[in-house]
Amino acid sequence: MSLFDQAHALLNINMVNITKLNSTNYLTWSVQVHALLDGYDLDGHLDGSTLSPSQTITIAGTSTPNPAYTKWKRQDKLIFSALLGTLTPSIQTVVTKSTLFKEMWKTIAATYAKPSRGHIQQLKHQLRQHTKGDKSIDEYIQGLMTRFDQLALLGKPVEHEDQIEYILEGLPEDYKPVEE
Repeated sequence: MSLFDQAHALLNINMVNITKLNSTNYLTWSVQVHALLDGYDLDGHLDGSTLSPSQTITIAGTSTPNPAYTKWKRQDKLIFSALLGTLTPSIQTVVTKSTLFKEMWKTIAATYAKPSRGHIQQLKHQLRQHTKGDKSIDEYIQGLMTRFDQLALLGKPVEHEDQIEYILEGLPEDYKPVEE
């Protein structure tokens, strides 16, 4: 493929390895999508810096469809479709009125980017209620670490000493030190 053909080729974006967006994982999902689009050099569709060309061009007084617009629109629709596949069905309904990728992205960000107090409180409650129970120690620690990471991504990191307290509080008696 020549350099000209490469510069004018459409990229079919494969987002199968992107975590599906649900109501609680926007920040992680967003980082994955940003990284992928940046890797394809298509992040301009995301941030709006790749502007839509004019739909028509006029040559010698005759208006004709602009091939650059056709290519831009097709690439935008390919990104739109790929991103739609990363949304859970309940979130797909949020973006049904979007027709361009940039519109879809703005709608999702406006809906999920700002952490709600309720979501933060829910994660903190889950930390307090999380116990080892019949889980392996690895599963138990991973469950806590996931919540610590989510809180950090939401701008509410848990101090290291508090993390240790949460870990120790959820362990059964046979994990606790023997006191003399």
